[in-house]
Amino acid sequence: MLALTTKDKALQAMKQFLAYVKNQYKSIVQMWMSDSGGEYKSKAFDKVLKNRGIKILQSIPHTLQQNSQAERLMCTLSDKAESMCLDACLPDSWWNFAFQHACYLYNQTPQTRLNWCTLHEMLEGEKPIVYHLPVFGCRAYVYLPQGICKDKMSPKSELIIYLGCKGTTLRSLR
Repeated sequence: MLALTTKDKALQAMKQFLAYVKNQYKSIVQMWMSDSGGEYKSKAFDKVLKNRGIKILQSIPHTLQQNSQAERLMCTLSDKAESMCLDACLPDSWWNFAFQHACYLYNQTPQTRLNWCTLHEMLEGEKPIVYHLPVFGCRAYVYLPQGICKDKMSPKSELIIYLGCKGTTLRSLR
């Protein structure tokens, strides 16, 4: 999924999300709920939703309580991402990696409202595997295959920083 670094990317992200739901889960989005933010109020945005037969629902502007679950989740994920960046001594510019990782971890966490199942389990039908997850922001070495190494004497691995899992990337320390 695309991280929204600027609000003008909302239309592109929404199209990608709709395509993802259709291709991965053989399902169609029927309603689109938003907080009436400017990124969701363009004619192009409405046109895409209407052309696909998606009902548009919007909360009254500046009334967070109408969208309280989503707002609370955003605060939770933001707090987790900020904590992970601070703990790993990473710059603010890498917040999107921390946010994606926080979201991934949230989806792997059992919840009382789901009878102690995870969101991953509800969607995929299988328990998530999390034993492979290293600490966010830890140092790691990645193996470099022979074709990448200059010669026999060059390093066979490179020091990187782990910036999350599944869909995120690793950063080189070079």
